Amino acid sequence: MNTIRLTPPTGKINAEIAIPGSKSYTNRALIMASLSTGESVLSGISKSADTMILINVLCKLGVGISINRNEIKIKGNGGRFLPFDGTLNVGAAGTAMRFLTALCCLVPGCIILDGSSRMRQRPIADLVMTLRTLGAKITYLINEGFPPIKIKGGQIDGRHVKINSSLSSQFITALLLIGPVLPKGLQIQISGKPVSQSYIDMTIDGLMQFGITVTNHNYQQYTITQKQTYQKTRYHIEGDVTGANYFWALAAVNGGTVKVKNINPQTSQGDIKFLAILKKMGCIVTLDRQNQWIEVTGNENLQALQSDMTGLPDSAQTLAIVAAFAKGKTIITGLSTLRIKETDRIVAVQNELKKMGIKTESGDDWLLIHGGKPHGAIIDAYGDHRMAMSFAIAGAKIPGIEIKEPEVVNKSFPDFWEKIQETGIKIKENCD
Repeated sequence: MNTIRLTPPTGKINAEIAIPGSKSYTNRALIMASLSTGESVLSGISKSADTMILINVLCKLGVGISINRNEIKIKGNGGRFLPFDGTLNVGAAGTAMRFLTALCCLVPGCIILDGSSRMRQRPIADLVMTLRTLGAKITYLINEGFPPIKIKGGQIDGRHVKINSSLSSQFITALLLIGPVLPKGLQIQISGKPVSQSYIDMTIDGLMQFGITVTNHNYQQYTITQKQTYQKTRYHIEGDVTGANYFWALAAVNGGTVKVKNINPQTSQGDIKFLAILKKMGCIVTLDRQNQWIEVTGNENLQALQSDMTGLPDSAQTLAIVAAFAKGKTIITGLSTLRIKETDRIVAVQNELKKMGIKTESGDDWLLIHGGKPHGAIIDAYGDHRMAMSFAIAGAKIPGIEIKEPEVVNKSFPDFWEKIQETGIKIKENCD
């Protein structure tokens, strides 16, 4: 198995990093542009593996897409697809699975939507049940409630639906993305405790960029009125805040300074709240709205805290690593969705922190970390890009951190290791 070893810099980090475009915004924009009338241009795109999978599938469905360096041109079809019969495999791309489950209901023909072995364990029943309410014909091929699924697509109708939002905000986003092309519009009633509301904000923000108005009734109901049309647009994808958090966390544990460029300080991305957490732990945060950068200077005496990560679950592992270096007990709550990600992230974090000499406790949706003095260890990534990237943070402070499966970062941040080296952390490959 491929492994890399990280060696901390000899002194304090002082680095500037340009972050790539947001995968979440890019994937939403790809669907919106595909359903638009005319040709849209997306710039600053993510080049993650998940994004490339979604582009490949959209091309198979007949959407005209051309890529030129950091820009994509998409010829939208207004929601009118040519017939397609066949299997579409999205691998481990969770957003692609959820978004395409809804989108393929618009495509005439018979589509089998499948993914990796882990994807076959990730629930999709609430989204499927809601789409059936709209008239979609969807059946499970192996296990009830999980991919692979068979979709007999074409015209779907109906307007009022109800969905449980406690598992994934991506279910709501998938519905919102197809709402504008439904003949009667769409009204979504929410049940259960909403999670990751910031991702809904990102979806609504993107819809506005493409000319669609969504009424948000306090996250309990969303309404898209009929006779709205996606408009072609030139859309710049802002930088990925989730990815930026790894580098701000490097500064936090190292005690140095990292400036991240290509960041919108007024973003709708919920992970921007991670900066407030770092401030509470003792870090200094400086930002420039005009020039789009945010800088963090770390603190060698990081303080433990209690933090609810409901709105930024993808940064929970990042916080867990910072907390391992803090004084006291850090309690991280709002983690219910972490158990159904690429791996059970709560269990995975506990397992690997134990290797580093850090004691933890956990429940269904919380994690307690006893801060201390972590030591080097060989870290398993569990096929999870966020496990590899979050534990790399420790390499800014302590020697002996080795990461297995380093290539998993391609899922969301293909040049992560190159960016890490720009901070002065040295990487040696194939050390197993």
